[in-house]
Amino acid sequence: MDFKNLRIKNFKCFDEEGSTIETLKLINVIIGKNNSGKSSVIDVFKFIANGEQSFFTNKRFGRSPVLEFEQIITEEAVREFITEHRKGNNGYLITGLSFVNSEITCQINQQGKILPNINYQTTSEAAIFLQDFFTINKISISVKKFKHISAERDILKEANSLDFSVKENGIGATNFIQEIINRDIYDSDLIEKTLLINLNKVLNPDINFSRILVQQDEKRHWEIFFESVDDGRVPLSKMGSGVKTVLLVLILLHVIPAIEGLKPSDYIFALEELENNLHPSLQRRLYRYIYDFAIENNSIFLLTTHSNIVIDMYNSLEETQILHIVKNENKTIIKSTLNVHALNNILEDLDVRASDILQCNGIIWVEGPSDRIYINNWIKIIDKNLIEGYHYSIMFYGGRLLSNLTFDYELINKDLIPLLKLNKNSFVVIDRDGKKINPELNETKLRIQSEIGENRAWITKGREIENYISNDAIQKWLNTEYSIRETFDNDINLKLEDSLHKIDKSNEIKYNLNKNKYASEIIKHIDENNFDTLDLKYNLELIISAIKKWNKM
Repeated sequence: MDFKNLRIKNFKCFDEEGSTIETLKLINVIIGKNNSGKSSVIDVFKFIANGEQSFFTNKRFGRSPVLEFEQIITEEAVREFITEHRKGNNGYLITGLSFVNSEITCQINQQGKILPNINYQTTSEAAIFLQDFFTINKISISVKKFKHISAERDILKEANSLDFSVKENGIGATNFIQEIINRDIYDSDLIEKTLLINLNKVLNPDINFSRILVQQDEKRHWEIFFESVDDGRVPLSKMGSGVKTVLLVLILLHVIPAIEGLKPSDYIFALEELENNLHPSLQRRLYRYIYDFAIENNSIFLLTTHSNIVIDMYNSLEETQILHIVKNENKTIIKSTLNVHALNNILEDLDVRASDILQCNGIIWVEGPSDRIYINNWIKIIDKNLIEGYHYSIMFYGGRLLSNLTFDYELINKDLIPLLKLNKNSFVVIDRDGKKINPELNETKLRIQSEIGENRAWITKGREIENYISNDAIQKWLNTEYSIRETFDNDINLKLEDSLHKIDKSNEIKYNLNKNKYASEIIKHIDENNFDTLDLKYNLELIISAIKKWNKM
């Protein structure tokens, strides 16, 4: 069973009132300042999965920790429970079925057992059923194994050891690998093929290893080596800590489950601050790899991070959530719902700076947020594999700011902002403006197009980006959202708001006052059949081609 509203009370930074995690998704990104309580959340799930007794020794002001959650009892769960454990007892079945769709508050005790909240109004028959039911039925995360990589980690040379395990700080990893390679009771292909193949998936195109092996030095300490065409045989100790981090992650995801005879879905993987010492491009590849692995294997991940790259990527993907831990004086709360204000708070916690765009794979510059909504949607329809925050980023320049920007790398002018010096991989989208199909472009737009090159500048044929939305898509939007059924004509020389005024008799839709809201509604009605407007498809193909070039795809 899956829990609902897990409340953490009297544990480390969480007070008697506590804080709530509504649910777990496959990817759960835990954000917060240092010492805010990120590791405390990790410890909670470690206890639920592994049942470590030390959890309840972490009292707050003398009070023992409390873990509560709500559980909705389903008819399927009741009937399965009755069939397996109470065959033929019709009265017991009736009692059980009376709880269907009920939300029961439960606690997890020191032994990891689930105790339902039984109040004075509960009949003895109902109390017996609830106690029996929750003795047998566990929440899904309590039957999973917990695997952890801590923020402080390393892979070192190691002597032979009887301890065939990998600790959360990386100790044991070298001996673990050498045992699998050298002992005939294990399948060495786990290391020499599976681990190597997946390591190259993450490290490419920067590195490509042809072989992984272990050797002993003069002190009979084992060390991991990699071979490549360019560099020959290189010991892991001579490589950056980024390779070690990726190696540890892949050992947890691929090798340990195979050795333990379990599936990846049988685990909760807690990975702390993987971005430490990783270049942004490698961060993107590693976190994308984790996302794909989670979706493919139905595995749960808890990821603590200080990286805005992780937020950029996971905030726009399905089956992900961001848990923002905020500490105000003596109270710690967990926020799992993001809005603009909450996102700003997170970025403030992370101390994100404008210079971070230096290391994006590539940037699409647009005038404003609604342009981003449309362009992201069009890209996703054509190629679902291209992800904002991973393959590209979208930045806003604002219409009037365009005259103060330059894409001329050599131009030295203190009044202009050299965007290509921030990131040479750039594509700019510019509204044509003007009230006729072929107006004379102003000097700024012509200069920008000349500086960046025609194949990296999209000047709209219509007045603005909204003129590329098909009549069909807008009519479906008007009908569905506002019950307006009149025929719509998206005049390419008019702003969308002006065209809407022609048929919106009530003047309800004020597009220019809330472009983001309306854009988010409209894209629900855009599909692959809506790309024949003007030169939309041609320019989207230019953008996608640029993105793939930036990512060496």
